Amino acid sequence: MSANIGSVDIAWPERREDVVSALRVLAVAPPALDGAGRDTRSPDLTNAVHWLVDDTPWDLVDPVTSVGTILRNGDEADVIRAVVAAVVAVSDRQGAAASDAAWFADSSWCEVRRLAAEALTCLAS
Repeated sequence: MSANIGSVDIAWPERREDVVSALRVLAVAPPALDGAGRDTRSPDLTNAVHWLVDDTPWDLVDPVTSVGTILRNGDEADVIRAVVAAVVAVSDRQGAAASDAAWFADSSWCEVRRLAAEALTCLAS
């Protein structure tokens, strides 16, 4: 079943909503963390990264291939490509098993936030 979002039918609106939810988590200031340095929001940082990177092929395949399924157009693919690259770079530096505190303290976390906010604005328009 497709949902008409904008000018292009989106075949997977539930996956798109997961991506939007992930961007919302990544775009805001880091929350207060628990005693183990973990994000206590729902969704948390781990799920946001999982939904954006692990549940999509975008770390391996250009997001433009998702136009019509999750994304509406090339502009959305462009902003998603940038935020995924930034998240993967943090993962490469910090490691997938690092604490949320380590990810939030990464030198380029502010760039992840900026790119996620830009992507969120693009996908919401």
